[in-house]
Amino acid sequence: MASLPPAADDTLTTITSGPLRAVRRPTTTKVVAKERRRASRRIGIAALIAVASAVAASLPASALEPTGFRRLAPGVLTVIPADRSGDDALLRADLPEITEGLIDLAWEPKQSPLGATLVEQGRNRDFPRDIWCLEFSFKPPRQIDVDVPSREFRMQRKRVWYLLYRVKNTGARRIVMAEGDATRLRSETVKKPVSFLPHFVLESVEGLSKQEGSLAYRAYLDRVMPAAVAAIREREDTRIDLHDSARMTERDLAPGEERWGVAVWEDVDPRIDYFSIYIRGLTNAIRWRTRADATFAADSVPVAGEEHALESLRLDFWRPGDDSTSLSEEMSVGHAGMYERRTIGNRVLEALGRGRLTASAPREGLEQLGLTWEEILDPPAAVKAAGAVDRDAPPSLVPLAKVVSALARLQPPAARPAAIGALFGQVGQEWFEDLVRGLSAPLDDERAALRRGMLDRCGLSEEDVAVRPLESLVKVLSALEATTPAATRRSASVALFGTAAPRLDALIHELDLARARAVLDDMDFDRRPVLTGGALTAYDTMLTVFGAEADAGKRARMVTGLLGAEGPALLAAATAVREGVDHAWVFRYEQ
Repeated sequence: MASLPPAADDTLTTITSGPLRAVRRPTTTKVVAKERRRASRRIGIAALIAVASAVAASLPASALEPTGFRRLAPGVLTVIPADRSGDDALLRADLPEITEGLIDLAWEPKQSPLGATLVEQGRNRDFPRDIWCLEFSFKPPRQIDVDVPSREFRMQRKRVWYLLYRVKNTGARRIVMAEGDATRLRSETVKKPVSFLPHFVLESVEGLSKQEGSLAYRAYLDRVMPAAVAAIREREDTRIDLHDSARMTERDLAPGEERWGVAVWEDVDPRIDYFSIYIRGLTNAIRWRTRADATFAADSVPVAGEEHALESLRLDFWRPGDDSTSLSEEMSVGHAGMYERRTIGNRVLEALGRGRLTASAPREGLEQLGLTWEEILDPPAAVKAAGAVDRDAPPSLVPLAKVVSALARLQPPAARPAAIGALFGQVGQEWFEDLVRGLSAPLDDERAALRRGMLDRCGLSEEDVAVRPLESLVKVLSALEATTPAATRRSASVALFGTAAPRLDALIHELDLARARAVLDDMDFDRRPVLTGGALTAYDTMLTVFGAEADAGKRARMVTGLLGAEGPALLAAATAVREGVDHAWVFRYEQ
């Protein structure tokens, strides 16, 4: 080891990571010895670096590539541990093909125990099985613009949504008998390969237009798009082997193995703010139930009367904004019921503020017409299996028809404009007059013939409309109520009312708000925090008022009066989970 020569003067040169610098210090024997030791260490480190560089130069290029996954910052990945409970590993149920199909064989033995009969042995049967559940980790959904093939055999620039995730095989659960005690069961972990067959569905029940109402079901199935997967891998991390839903099924996940994947959706409505992603295939846990219309006989095929559901993982998200042109828009992990809670709160705020905006007094207007808000409730809405109101079913015209009928009965006729003005406000009164005039306004020959044909379907003539306009409007509304879907009704409305057809949807909305305002006027609550707070404050206030009503029937009418036909579904979703829940394991029966 080379030694450090003594300093020529009273300065020492210190080696740093930057340029050389001179540090003046007293020249003493201890200082010189310390500097010599430091220099020796630096020379040794330099020698080790030189040796490591020589060894690295002799290795092949593949050996120098980084291995493993990039370590993400804490909080970037949301990890949902595998379900370790034993609830699904041992299910108990009857065999309805025996307990119901062979009911004639139900007899009471005289010497054998009752449980020895075939029918009794078919009750409360155990169904043990190995249950596996994968650990699922994910990053919040993002958007990316990619070039994808189109039907015209050309590349098309399209924006897609994607979810980057990781799955890990942590083993299965098995129910076994405890040692020495056959009456006790315990759960144990079993290491076994797992075949992951991913099924991703992005769903939203957010209504995006007045015609759709507050709830409108949308669903998008995960797509296999190799071009999108390559672009996502380049954006997220080029060192990971990214699998789409097709590649993920090529081979099983070995015990302890983890694998990265991506789910991709195209043509997602950019206006959606609240949505959920349902993931099926993460576990083989299953539930079944007997169909309501199932019948059993002696020759019934096993499980023919049952419907089955695999357990799915539901992830809830929301987007703060409607900028459909920005890729930097973040999608946040949310919780179920947020959209419904905000919708209820916004309806309350809109109804409270509508009176000042339109100068209306709905409760006084209904009193002048001889009606109450309970008499103009929407009929129950048609609800799909997914829990959302059928988007093909247009808004009900029954409440508006009742208002027009009451207006036709109101005497003297000179009192009618004041009643309509109090109910709808000045703007609503003008819209109502436009709608009535639309049935008899002059039209060109082609449109006039089309209107005559539609009036004939309603059992009316042009003379009936001219002599009894309000009674004719009631018949028209009743005929339109029976017209579905919404697109067909809109076409019929245009044929009947011409350019005044949009007034029909506007009046339906105004009547909904007028009824909601009348309901609020009958409620006993402090409006000051509602008006000064936001939508969630209004929702909390309404929930308190609903909870204070002891009469379940009246409470249900209040919900429908305030929120319309979709009210029960909205309130059920808003109160189904506690605040802060962002995912859940659910069983969804296909219908």
